[in-house]
Amino acid sequence: MNAAIQTVDVRKEAGQWFKALMLAGLILGLMMLASGAYASDGTEFDAAVTKWDGWVKGNLGKLAALIAIGVGSVVAAVKKDWSWFFGAVVLSMGIGVIVGIVNASFTAVI
Repeated sequence: MNAAIQTVDVRKEAGQWFKALMLAGLILGLMMLASGAYASDGTEFDAAVTKWDGWVKGNLGKLAALIAIGVGSVVAAVKKDWSWFFGAVVLSMGIGVIVGIVNASFTAVI
């Protein structure tokens, strides 16, 4: 009796997996068909990228870096743990570097 129940469970589970894979395949196929309708020249995000780049590299980015270093300095002084200060310095410098990497990756010629 146990073998019969296990066989039914395996068939039921296999049927569920088959349905899930068929649904995923259908959705993927529809997405591939519809992707041509949404193709563009890739300039729809230029204004947002320019604004973000201006924020990070401009006065707002410099202010955020100074605030991070200030908070890191205060916490380091209170807790006597200099990893907070160095973490703030790395975070402040890292954001500037990451923005350059992201801009380079989006403007790369494929």
